[in-house]
Amino acid sequence: MRRVLVIGHRGACGYFPENTLLSLKKAVEMGVDAVEFDVRMTKDGVLILFHDEKLDRLLKIHGRVRDRTYDFLKKFTIRGEKIPTLEEALQVLKNKNVKIVVEVKEPDTIGKILDVISRSGIEKDRFIIVSFYHNIMRNVKENGYKFGAIFVCRPISLKNMFSDNLPDIVLPRQDMLDKELVEEAHNLGMMVGTWVINDETDLQKVLDLGVDMVASDYPDKIIRALRQTKLF
Repeated sequence: MRRVLVIGHRGACGYFPENTLLSLKKAVEMGVDAVEFDVRMTKDGVLILFHDEKLDRLLKIHGRVRDRTYDFLKKFTIRGEKIPTLEEALQVLKNKNVKIVVEVKEPDTIGKILDVISRSGIEKDRFIIVSFYHNIMRNVKENGYKFGAIFVCRPISLKNMFSDNLPDIVLPRQDMLDKELVEEAHNLGMMVGTWVINDETDLQKVLDLGVDMVASDYPDKIIRALRQTKLF
């Protein structure tokens, strides 16, 4: 029987501050199959969970993550929650029965991210490394991890787009999905995920297209809806 996997987007960020330990823990409590978070690097080389390149939206200060040290950034909170390091997030998730979806926001950090992950003691098969930067895929796969290619355009052909080095998963934004794309991915042996699915109308649309996984800011809502359709 087909089963659709639910990914907590930045944890459960519809309810809790995004990319924080609280958000990750709450997503796990909701029963997700996987939690997703974003990773960036500070000026002094510390890997932190943070989505935006700039600090304005989340911390209400000017500048870029890359231009600030971790000691500076850790003085701030996101709606009362601290900015976690990658190591801290992995320790929280280490003994949880969930997959871990790591979005690489800066391609030059991939080596360091893989090093931190490898030292975490977490099994490789629990990780999916995802990114808009498909040039990191070879490094990810050569180190034994699954890779998910994110994109916000409709490729003419997945086979032509990736040639002989295919990702394990393709992750088009929901408005870039169609039946032909899903069928091509499946024929090439790839799973299909999509984002961000926050209501039952959008969920039904992507289910009808045949997706394998959905990322949601409100994973509990999506889990309840999927249980009604017997797909979770």
